[in-house]
Amino acid sequence: MKKGSINAAELWDLYQKGLDYINKINLVSDTDECHRFYSGDQWYGLKSDGEKMPMFNFIKGVVKYKVAVVAQNSMSAVYSNMGDKEEIMMKACEALNMHFNKMWELAKMDTQGWKIIKDSAIQGDSYIFFPTADVTETQIVDNVNVLLGDEKNSNIQEQPYIIIVERKFVNEVREEAKKYGIKEEEIDLIVSDEDFQNQLGDKNEVDSKSGKCTCLLYMYKDDDGIVHFLRGTRTVIYQPDTILQATDADGNPFGTGVKRYQLVNFIWEDRKGTARGIGEVKQLIPNQLEVNKTLARRSVAIQQNAFGKLAYNEDSISNPEDLDIVGAKIALRDVSAQKVQDMITYLQPISMSSDAKNFSDELVTVSKDLAGAGDSAQGSVDPTQASGAAIIAVRDQAALPLNEQLAKYKQFVEDLALLWYDLWVNYNPNGLQIEYEDDELGEVQEVIDAETLERMRVNVRIDVSKNNPYSKYAQEQALENLFVAQAITFEEYVEALDDDAAVPKAKLKDIIDKRQIQQQKDAQYQMVIQQLQAQLEESTGIINQMSGGAPDEMSTMPNGNVY
Repeated sequence: MKKGSINAAELWDLYQKGLDYINKINLVSDTDECHRFYSGDQWYGLKSDGEKMPMFNFIKGVVKYKVAVVAQNSMSAVYSNMGDKEEIMMKACEALNMHFNKMWELAKMDTQGWKIIKDSAIQGDSYIFFPTADVTETQIVDNVNVLLGDEKNSNIQEQPYIIIVERKFVNEVREEAKKYGIKEEEIDLIVSDEDFQNQLGDKNEVDSKSGKCTCLLYMYKDDDGIVHFLRGTRTVIYQPDTILQATDADGNPFGTGVKRYQLVNFIWEDRKGTARGIGEVKQLIPNQLEVNKTLARRSVAIQQNAFGKLAYNEDSISNPEDLDIVGAKIALRDVSAQKVQDMITYLQPISMSSDAKNFSDELVTVSKDLAGAGDSAQGSVDPTQASGAAIIAVRDQAALPLNEQLAKYKQFVEDLALLWYDLWVNYNPNGLQIEYEDDELGEVQEVIDAETLERMRVNVRIDVSKNNPYSKYAQEQALENLFVAQAITFEEYVEALDDDAAVPKAKLKDIIDKRQIQQQKDAQYQMVIQQLQAQLEESTGIINQMSGGAPDEMSTMPNGNVY
């Protein structure tokens, strides 16, 4: 048995220990609560006889603002070789950069990045898993389904082991077990269970023909640092211990083996002494609850006291049931017209103190300000009255507290880039084929041979570019100022614009193209005119030679007239 390899009973025991820990820190209940408050289910468990309770969900605005500030930054990995700066290595790094950008797009990592950051902001930490060597196949894993061997260390690559919990249909698991040659008597032990109480969201599952069972993906590193994994249920290891290493055409192991866990985490804010993070929602829940309770009290008080109530003498009215009907006639018993107001009248509403409203408004405002997501932080600036640079300065100043999260997002992309490189090296025994688009050459295909890939000692730098309306506005303003100052030509100005700029770049390019075509036509016309003039001059000279004289030899009469 390899170091770290275990049987089904041992794996289930590690799983139970992991569950015990996350239950001790209330990870499942806290994460569930945070997601409920974010989504607006803030009166969960209240028995209100079907009445919908009021709320001001300021938590969602805080989270959305902070997630947008971090996620709006476009990330791009730049590979460089730490070893010899030979030309083949430089070209390989350039090709890797192109390949990373293409894989990032194919994996829809911009969208996945928003999900990862959002989950982390809500619950504190989030995880993305790459189940195969194809980096475009991604799986976002709930934090409660990631059990770490060392729950005190947030560094994924330093974990002694990692367990990822999955709920799968029994018939699918049995089919997988057959592929790996598991005996029939062991396959029969794979049965459905109800071990789903530690999952997020609804604690029920849709009934199916075969039912679901809890499956555990167990990953560890051997003495050489190479990653192994196996899969099992409570009773059976249905995927044997497997090394993350490719094989060549002859079935022989290739490369050194993958040495990075195929899991990347993003922690919103570190919590001392634990690998789990702190999100934005948990600390805002008490204030959100008080705002909702105050709003509910105000609503009840308004219903009871803010509207006039009808009071009448029941003995003096024959048809009191008609009092609420618009335009109905009221029959009075032996009452003079002068005394009608004594029989039917409205009680004046009671004025309500403004303290309750002021308190709830203050709670919302101060909570948002303390969270760094108040109106001033979100940049309440009129873009028509300020330059793009001024708006960005105000916004960046307000977003300074989120620089920590931005740095963590950069680290997330760097860890992901290193993992992708590790997979590319070990799962391409015939070299890595790279395809990308070049503005001049069109679609380009290159191959980095396996030896070069394995010899490289890559370093990753993450380039960050802000992708938001105000940054684009400032950039376009700067280009426009350069053009007005005649520091750049019109053609250079248009070329420097982004494709999605507010200024219609495509239309301006069409104008330039039409101008160039017209200039070429004008040049051709001018050339034709010059050629005709040259031919005319040549013809005139020939005619003059043939006539035997020049115009200055012509005779004149005394009065100067030519004859």
